[in-house]
Amino acid sequence: MLSDAQISRLLDVANAACHTGNVADARTIYAGVLALRPGFVPALIGKAMSHVVVDDYAEVERILKEEVLAVAPDDADALAVLGLCYTLAGRNDEAEAVLLPLAEGEGASAELAAGLLEKLRRDQ
Repeated sequence: MLSDAQISRLLDVANAACHTGNVADARTIYAGVLALRPGFVPALIGKAMSHVVVDDYAEVERILKEEVLAVAPDDADALAVLGLCYTLAGRNDEAEAVLLPLAEGEGASAELAAGLLEKLRRDQ
C-alpha cells in the first residue's frame, strides 16, 4: 500500500508528464493510482486533464460528469476543468453556466473560473 505522500508524488509526476507531452505515461500513472484508490478524485481530474491536452473534449466531459460530478456534484476542481473543457471546445454558453457560480467562490478553482470568464468576455 502506498502512503498519501507517495500517492501525491505519483500524481505530481503524472501531471508533469501530461504537461510535457508524455500523455501515455501520465495515463499509466493515473490508472495505477486509480487501481489502488478507485474513484480518487484528484487522479480522475488528472486523467481528464490528460484528455484536455490532446483536445479530446468528449472524454474530458464524460470522465468529469460520470466519474466525478455524479458522485460529488459540487467539486470545484472538477467544475473548473469542465469549464476549461467547454471554453477550449468553443462551447461558450455552457462554459459560462459552469464558471459563473464557481468564480464567486475562493481558491484556485475560483481564480481559474474568473480568468476563463474574462477570456470568454474578451473573445466575444
